[in-house]
Amino acid sequence: MATLVHITHEARAKVGGIGAVLEGLLTSRAYQQAVRRTILVGCGDVPSPDPPPSLERVLYQAGELPVGPEALDRALASAFHHIETTFGVRLLYGHRRVPCPLRLRHSRVELLVVDVRDAAPDPVDRLKRDLWTACALASDRYQNDWGYEEWVRLAAPALEAVKALAGTTLKRTALVSHEFMGLPTVLAARLRLPAAKTIYWAHEVPPVRDLMEREAGHRLVFDRALETEAGAGSYEAHLREAGGFKHALVRRAHEATAVFAVSDRVARELALLDDRFRDRVHVVYNGVPARPITVDDRLASRERLARYAEAVTGLAPDFVFTHVARPVASKAIERDLAVLEHLDDRLAERNETAVLVVLATDAGRRDTETVRHMERDYGWPMHHREGWPDLAGTEVPLGRDAQAYNAWARATRVVLINQFGFDRAACGDRVPPDTAFADLRQGSDVEFGQSTYEPFGIAPLETLGFGGLCVLSRACGCANLLRRVAGGDLPENVILADYSAPPEAGDGPIGEGETQRIEHEVAARLAAALAPRLPRSRTDHERLLASGWPVAQRMSWQAVCRDYLAPALAACFGDRPPQPRAPAESESTFSRRA
Repeated sequence: MATLVHITHEARAKVGGIGAVLEGLLTSRAYQQAVRRTILVGCGDVPSPDPPPSLERVLYQAGELPVGPEALDRALASAFHHIETTFGVRLLYGHRRVPCPLRLRHSRVELLVVDVRDAAPDPVDRLKRDLWTACALASDRYQNDWGYEEWVRLAAPALEAVKALAGTTLKRTALVSHEFMGLPTVLAARLRLPAAKTIYWAHEVPPVRDLMEREAGHRLVFDRALETEAGAGSYEAHLREAGGFKHALVRRAHEATAVFAVSDRVARELALLDDRFRDRVHVVYNGVPARPITVDDRLASRERLARYAEAVTGLAPDFVFTHVARPVASKAIERDLAVLEHLDDRLAERNETAVLVVLATDAGRRDTETVRHMERDYGWPMHHREGWPDLAGTEVPLGRDAQAYNAWARATRVVLINQFGFDRAACGDRVPPDTAFADLRQGSDVEFGQSTYEPFGIAPLETLGFGGLCVLSRACGCANLLRRVAGGDLPENVILADYSAPPEAGDGPIGEGETQRIEHEVAARLAAALAPRLPRSRTDHERLLASGWPVAQRMSWQAVCRDYLAPALAACFGDRPPQPRAPAESESTFSRRA
């Protein structure tokens, strides 16, 4: 069995998507059968002013050794102290609890946090020379950007710490870089820790995301452009010209022992950065949190959501829609409002109503008293004010859009909850007392996920196993996995939206007016497809639960770890020969060329 050292900015605690992946991954029985030991490594303040609740035990912190039945081995403590004095860093080592999504059990893993703020310059400069020697990475171009410099400073002390922790098991140890953060460590390991294996785990292709976030004109043409050699070539050049440290790091990730990608689309996008990614990427899909529930469980959660929606909006909804996402441009939350706009007349004609609850925050968690004050003072979250503690950053345009929509809609409303969590403490006294975040998943009639760029897309599928409808774009990387596990037609629960521009639009960016026209036409078709599928009886809920659960089960973390991760790890360690990646049906001839 292997030891995996996961290097990520979410080592200390879950912050976003990679944290959600780690929770599903590390608590999977199939993962635990393949991996003997798990160590999470990241940067952070040591000592921490706000230790995360998941930190169960500290065994070493900046030279201090807490005493107790699990006292740290003296040889390891001595190694840690030597690392601190040699590299000018501070270390925290202990145990962290990782909760299992949707279930009460958890996994216990090792945690190593490295405070690199005062790192000694000479070891860092030597590491940068190593990176130039190993793969011609010119650190002097990017070292004034802390997003680069922080993770370069981590590399040398992290490698020494891994050597001390792994001991004689180093040959069965793999350093895993989740996204670009761990790549300086992985690249330097070629010279400094050659016995260990290295893995780059691509959860996205950062230069592609940056392009899609920055230039909206590409979002309807990008995927189709990759189907031709000319179109792919133009984007290769575009990404190369954009440059930046993420591009510089990721385009060298093929130097790792193995490369994992969370979807077929991410595998194709990596090839835009360097041809050497072709035919050596293991597609290791993300999983979906899944557990069986009864239709009564579903209806109870649905009732809680409906009670909350009515308390906030004054509208007693027949249906509750949801969208849980980061409020960034690629999530395209404005597309949800376009679909809702076309649904509004249809529902009004049937004397039906719906509320869309959008859970998206850009400014962190508001404390309970602040939330209660906003709720009492001006009716948050139905009504908002711009500026902290309410709308901040990218929440502002979402709040404006919701307010404008609610001013004219007849049968539908939009509620923007710019907050983490979904319970009374997080969202105010109008939340039913027995409500939890799981109710958003178990009770939602429709979860939207119409992203313009989505490497996989876990969140849009989290209602699938509970009988909800999932409206997601074909740009979502999970679409190929859906087709594979469905074994034919997609279940009634899933509606795939095709927002690609027609071929006559060409391979280059298109204007804002044309983009809006195409997107509203797609929204109208989605509303027409969605309206008859909405559950209007217990029988409908039973049918949707029966059709969604089997597909969700085959996309669960247990299933993907067993079917994709375990074989990829075996190939990485040489336990079995690597198998070529089977291209998905949607891949073009060009994208499969040798």
